[in-house]
Amino acid sequence: MAISSTATPKDTRWRALRLRCDDVDRRTERWLLLTFYALIILTVAVEVIRRFALNYSSVWGEELARYAFIYLAWLAAAAAVRDRAHIRIDVLINLGGPRMKRLGWWISDIATLVLAVWALYLSIAPVLTSINFGSVTAGLRVSQAFFLAAIPVGFLLIAWRVVQSMLADIRRMQRGDPVFDGQKLFD
Repeated sequence: MAISSTATPKDTRWRALRLRCDDVDRRTERWLLLTFYALIILTVAVEVIRRFALNYSSVWGEELARYAFIYLAWLAAAAAVRDRAHIRIDVLINLGGPRMKRLGWWISDIATLVLAVWALYLSIAPVLTSINFGSVTAGLRVSQAFFLAAIPVGFLLIAWRVVQSMLADIRRMQRGDPVFDGQKLFD
């Protein structure tokens, strides 16, 4: 089957829609990361002022900062998987050529996907237990299930990011582009 170099209008519309969805996806993720980070900073700052200037602290402040940090960590983990900026040892992958890199990334993505789906499955039971028994947090008096859900939500996002990465690798392979090595934090 021959592949034409000209794109049909249907292909162009599909690509435009996909790019638009990717843009909304990235923006939403960044805004959520920023929101949780700002919530942590604001809560800790208010609690420090209240504790040392007013000699009074709240029960809910530490809890709110802790749970915001948990959500922030899971969102950041998914973002790192998307950018392939997570912690990894890629010495063996870099020793080989382009085919070795592609194979290494596929093995890594499949292993990450299996781990994420397995952890997602295991993390749903505590959320359901919390819902069934109606447990609430000590300070905020909010359903504990909302905060326990951070773990399955995080692993669901990680699984989604791995699938996106695999689909992007397939598109790169079809175009003949090299594999995406990811964002390096430092060398």
